[in-house]
Amino acid sequence: MPSLSLDVGPNSSLHKRILDGCRERIQASKRAYDDKHKAWRDAEDAALAYIPETEIDAIRRNKRDSEGIPQYTTLYVPYSYGILMTSHTYWTTVFLSRNPVMQFSGRHGETEQQVQALEALVAYQVDVGQMMVPWFVWLYDVGKYGVGILGTYWEEEFAIVSNIEEREEMFLGVIKSGIKKKVKTNKRIRGYEGNKNYNVRPFDFFPDPRVTLADFQKGSFCAVFRKIAWNDILKRAEQGYYINIDQLKPSKSHSAFDKGEEGSPRIDLPGSHTEEFTEHATPGNKNVQGDASISAFETYIDLIPADWGLGKGTLPEKWVFTITSDYKLIFGAQPLGANHDKFPFNTIVFEPEAYGILPRGMPEILKPVQDTVNWLINSHFYNVRKILNGQYVVDPSRISITDMLDPQPGGVIRLKPAGYGSIPAESIQQLTAMDVTQGHLRDVQIMYEIGQRAVGVNDQLMGVLQNSGRKTATEVRSASTFGINRLKTVAEFFSAMGWSPLGQMIVQNSQQYYDMETKFRIVGDLAMDAGPQFMDVSPETISGFYDFVPIDGTLPVDRFAQANLWKEMLAGMRQMPEIAMQYDVGKIFAWVAQLAGLKNISQFKIQQMPLGMLQNQAQMGNVIPLGGKANPAMMNMNEPSQVPGVGPTG
Repeated sequence: MPSLSLDVGPNSSLHKRILDGCRERIQASKRAYDDKHKAWRDAEDAALAYIPETEIDAIRRNKRDSEGIPQYTTLYVPYSYGILMTSHTYWTTVFLSRNPVMQFSGRHGETEQQVQALEALVAYQVDVGQMMVPWFVWLYDVGKYGVGILGTYWEEEFAIVSNIEEREEMFLGVIKSGIKKKVKTNKRIRGYEGNKNYNVRPFDFFPDPRVTLADFQKGSFCAVFRKIAWNDILKRAEQGYYINIDQLKPSKSHSAFDKGEEGSPRIDLPGSHTEEFTEHATPGNKNVQGDASISAFETYIDLIPADWGLGKGTLPEKWVFTITSDYKLIFGAQPLGANHDKFPFNTIVFEPEAYGILPRGMPEILKPVQDTVNWLINSHFYNVRKILNGQYVVDPSRISITDMLDPQPGGVIRLKPAGYGSIPAESIQQLTAMDVTQGHLRDVQIMYEIGQRAVGVNDQLMGVLQNSGRKTATEVRSASTFGINRLKTVAEFFSAMGWSPLGQMIVQNSQQYYDMETKFRIVGDLAMDAGPQFMDVSPETISGFYDFVPIDGTLPVDRFAQANLWKEMLAGMRQMPEIAMQYDVGKIFAWVAQLAGLKNISQFKIQQMPLGMLQNQAQMGNVIPLGGKANPAMMNMNEPSQVPGVGPTG
């Protein structure tokens, strides 16, 4: 299990020294990254396709909603959002469509069975530990903000399950009294144990500003802002990870607490618009804090124990301190204790920038293109609206101006008494109007191409085919393969920077903390092999050194195309007997059937009996050899309704 917490008294000098050290580091990181928060807020607005509402837009909206009068609306073209989601779809397809997602290879001669056991254990953790959703968000954050941050920790869950039962009261603990009484019973159930991942908003991550975010592991500290539920605090305190919880108060009592950076006001964070639940009192007049939460910083510091009063060591050690966000109380202080000796986070940055403190995200890169597209679209529709309304030269002494200003289509324009008997055309004349923005829609396409070239996402990758006649199935299937060269390089960079260290961290946590022997389902291609579908996994079977199998950035080949390729290969194997003898054609056939979408093909497979059982069945006449004859005694048996010697029934 992870390291327990050190007892640090709230009034001790060590307590003050740790608080001061954590506060200095967190505030230094805040000052360095504060300027980047505006770009992140703009990126959130771009992902929401949000445009600030001007005063005139508000007036138009009120008329449209309350009076039903058609009004012009300022448009925001979701171009950045479309590019972002297309890239995200590509990344998730490349990284998360493998089976299993986390694949490993032995580094120093580890056997295939050991690799198989490790992959089975990690696949169980991915499934039961619910890692897939944080991985999807991780890849989305890197495109939106320019950085994705993923936390990893070892979880040992337990649950207290209560029940009310009827039990007979015992007299003196021995003699049954015959009186039954309802009693509440509790039992502690061991839950999931394994790695877990969680996402960290860039606003809530505070790395060492003396190194780039891509190299934050080389820094001397990092911290995250968290809101921790009181029930979680109680559980972790019971496990020995938290201390001083009697000094903690509900967050509503901490007006000085740091609430954290909210980001874009268009995104409602959990709890941002709700009051804390009302406290209620117990019979002992003690307030109940079960509905409260604590705003805290988890600060990871690579420190010299002798300098901090945490021991006599003179070499760096990684410690984690959990402090309230008002910098007044420490309720967790323990060595990190992980064999990987890394800060328990993995980051991915969008650009391979080696010198800037933080790279850009897709919305920030595309902002000039996005603003230009919005202007081209809005100016075009504004000009069209202007033409539809028209411009007129009117004699106000003869024409009713009120009728002219009526925005509704059609209607009657009345003449004033001074215009009676005159020719209406002499009192009103429409000016010639021309749409000078007809080329804007063509310019929009040019801007699309500029943005696509900037980030490497084109129409083919979006699945949009050019309007050049009918397309064959091969052209449709391969439409997305022409624009992946740029994204392929980005995916390989993501694999080396984030996924490979994540795989190493998961493996080393499992080797350090996994202490059971459990059967797990075999995953990957080995699951197709004959033999048992489960295997025993123990700490000994996963020991060794393993490397994460890198992702090359190519899209998985279409399954139907794979099935057709295998079909051609099977047909070619008939012409090459020496090749056919080296492979199990039956298994290849079953594999191709599964690629084509056929399910449960194994139910049609012939079950072969052991030789001894087969001979017994042959002697009984239940089976006969191919080309052989049945048992003569069995050939003359009568049917149930047949009279002997009469012949077959009709």
